[in-house]
Amino acid sequence: MKLRLRFKKEGLARFISHLDLMRTFERAFRRAELPIAFSQGFNPRPKMTFASALSVGISSSSEYLDVEFSEDVSASDVALKLNPALPEGIKVTDVKMADEAISLSMLNGAKYVVRLALNEVDLEELKKSTKGLLEQKEIIIEKRTKSGKKLVNIAPFIYSLGLSNCDGSAADIVMSVAIGQQGSVAPTMVINELERILCKELEIVSIHREAIFYKSNGKEILPM
Repeated sequence: MKLRLRFKKEGLARFISHLDLMRTFERAFRRAELPIAFSQGFNPRPKMTFASALSVGISSSSEYLDVEFSEDVSASDVALKLNPALPEGIKVTDVKMADEAISLSMLNGAKYVVRLALNEVDLEELKKSTKGLLEQKEIIIEKRTKSGKKLVNIAPFIYSLGLSNCDGSAADIVMSVAIGQQGSVAPTMVINELERILCKELEIVSIHREAIFYKSNGKEILPM
């Protein structure tokens, strides 16, 4: 059977790399004595599939993992047994049967909240630059690829962009952007473009991923 887990990655756990996160869950399944299934062959690996990797230093409240079990298990038992075996900052918040109609590899969008210290940046100026950036048809940046550097227009990959929770000394930039092999935008890229428009540096206090979704025909569909 295959289950889909939603989990948080917060606090100091946000500094765990994606590779170490995979190892962390593998060890946790073993400590919890849950019957995770393994691949066949010379070097068997646990049958786990994670959603899009989260960059080191970014926290999240909605990460996803599909895991296959060699025998039937109770979804409620998985969270109950697994959470005590996971390190502080990583917690499974929901477990359901995996939705085969929306695989984790299909997820192509993510919502981020970037907390900025305003410092010497004027709030109204930031609002105008945010609106202006979203309206641009072309935002050309240089990206590094395996074959070298290339110029990419990231404008089509910024789905939404706005301000929230402005308290005079700080503000949240809330953005939905593309992820995956078809095209992706890191939240820091968006902040860099805002700095270019403002001709000022922006101090990032924190970056948090609120959701990952599948965007199709203008609709954003959550994986569970």
